[in-house]
Order: sequence, then C-alpha cells, then structure tokens
Amino acid sequence: MKRKNIIAGVVLIFISLWYGYLTSELPVRTLPNTPDPSFFPWINTIILLVLSVSLLIQGLFFTEQGEKKVDPIAARLVATSLGLFCIYLLILPSLGFVVASIPFFAGMMVLFEERRPVWVASSSVAVTVLLFSAFRYGFGVLLPLGVMDGLIP
Repeated sequence: MKRKNIIAGVVLIFISLWYGYLTSELPVRTLPNTPDPSFFPWINTIILLVLSVSLLIQGLFFTEQGEKKVDPIAARLVATSLGLFCIYLLILPSLGFVVASIPFFAGMMVLFEERRPVWVASSSVAVTVLLFSAFRYGFGVLLPLGVMDGLIP
C-alpha cells in the first residue's frame, strides 16, 4: 500500500498542476463584485494539490499497519451511492436541479440508514431549496431548471 500511495500521490500532483495550468487559461470577468470563472477551479486545484501532497507524505514517511480487507457491505454501499449519483447526473438536465435533487438527497439519506420519513422528506426539500437559492441568487450561477423552466423567474 505504501508504494501505491507514493505513485498515486505523484500522479495526482501532476494532474493537479496540469489542472491549475488549464485554470490559469480561463478568461477574466470584468463585472464588479462577481467571482471570475476560474474562482471555483482554483479552489479545486488547491484542494487537489493539498490532498495529493498529503498522500505522498503519507506514503513516504508513515508505515502501514497491515492490509485491511474491504467490507462487502461497505463496498455495496459505495457502489449503490455511485449508481444513484450516475442516475442523478443523467436525469439532471431534463428534470432540472430542483426536481432531480429532492429524490436524490432522499435516496442518499435512506441509503445511509435515515429511517424517519418526515425528516427525510423535509430535509431533502430544504437542502435542495437552500442550494438552489445559494447558487442562483448568491453566486449568480444558473442551475438547470428542466421541467420548472417557466415557473422560476
């Protein structure tokens, strides 16, 4: 595992540096009080670089304490989560952010063993509305409206 962490750390450092180079080529926005198009890609670049360097340091300076077996229940949970996310990405453009996100968040909560139906329903709606409002009105980022195209100004 130590060798794998070193190789993965080095590869991810190169990927993050390449991504940073591509980010530096994005155009500059001249509108006042708005973030540049490169704002969030720079955040992604910094986070990826910090995590990659951390992985490299872990591989170089820390010893492993034995190989752990993958729990089949955890592996199934990860695969199901990834499958739900892929379905969400497929239906997002046609249904829109609000309509697609509510069942996605509810499904993820149920998958991770939240069993209170009122809590699942209310928090799925609340998180979706909060995220939509933050991106639309706070950041000025237009999320896909899908079937709600004429309903939201």
